[in-house]
Amino acid sequence: MPYFEIFTLLLTGACIGSFLNVCIYRIPLNKSVVHPGSHCAACGAPIPWFLNLPVLGWFILNGKTACCGTRLDLRYAMVEALTAILFAWIWLLYPPLTAAIHLLVVCALIVATFIDIDHFIIPDRITLGGCVAGLVVSTIYPPWQGRSSPLHGFLASFEGLLLGGGLLLFIAICGRLILRKEAMGMGDVKFLAALGAFLGWKAPLFIIAVSSLCGSIIGISLMLRRQKRWGLKMPYGPCLALAALIWQLGGHLWMAQYLKSLQLAH
Repeated sequence: MPYFEIFTLLLTGACIGSFLNVCIYRIPLNKSVVHPGSHCAACGAPIPWFLNLPVLGWFILNGKTACCGTRLDLRYAMVEALTAILFAWIWLLYPPLTAAIHLLVVCALIVATFIDIDHFIIPDRITLGGCVAGLVVSTIYPPWQGRSSPLHGFLASFEGLLLGGGLLLFIAICGRLILRKEAMGMGDVKFLAALGAFLGWKAPLFIIAVSSLCGSIIGISLMLRRQKRWGLKMPYGPCLALAALIWQLGGHLWMAQYLKSLQLAH
């Protein structure tokens, strides 16, 4: 693609990432994500547009607000840069309409990840809202689910929703019985149900396997670093989100190839 088009994709993604930062901060506080406009969280002063540039703004301000000098977390710029890269990456992988739906999922993954890291929750407006959105998108655009009719698109999405939520709920119940304490929050269960509604029934199988591996690696690393025993509390949403992102970036092709190889073996 011409460099200008790639630059446009990155710029658009960075601007969307700036909005996602607003969502990450305001949604757990039950605040509107559109009103009021961008303002300093410390003193409430409005932030002018020329100081609110995605990614570059943090470096221009040297990591501090211009109004009161409060430190700005580098994560703001990181979220914007991550969104920019993923926006361009996904757009180059898929046809425009399919890419747009994938990017909707990517935005939800980013917001859910950082809210879960900060608050150990995944809000219902992302999980339950994602379930509804997945069903609606699959009904309106059945080819998204590889179907030809709205009814079949809806049923494919609903199948993914039930499988995703049901599998993780079963794992959560088993974990509670074995460990005799809550092993997984219901937010994670609803999150995987939403991912299943969007990505279809095969995706939850892949996501559970990959997220379990990621969670084990991260959990063991944290225990070794902090010298703590089993039972360390950590958010599982980011692991689910990472696995779902891998699925979107090519994991679905790997799984299809794996299933095909099993069929050939038999």
